[in-house]
Amino acid sequence: MSATRPHTLGAELERDRLERRVRHATFVVAALRRVDRERRREQGAVPIHVRRAIVDFEVQINAMNARLRELAPEAQPTIERLR
Repeated sequence: MSATRPHTLGAELERDRLERRVRHATFVVAALRRVDRERRREQGAVPIHVRRAIVDFEVQINAMNARLRELAPEAQPTIERLR
């Protein structure tokens, strides 16, 4: 007998919500990286809060992807990190 979890409506809703949050956070990270590149090119330095925000979002993305893997171990995370 396999130890698979039943697919419940609650699990599906949580998975959908997490997938949306991962997509949104990934988009935000990409936008912050553009700001980082532009400011570095123009000013030579980037405020530390921009880099901290990028790291914070990446940590959140990794946590959400880990939860997605728990909800559906057979599925791959929707979005990994953008570089």
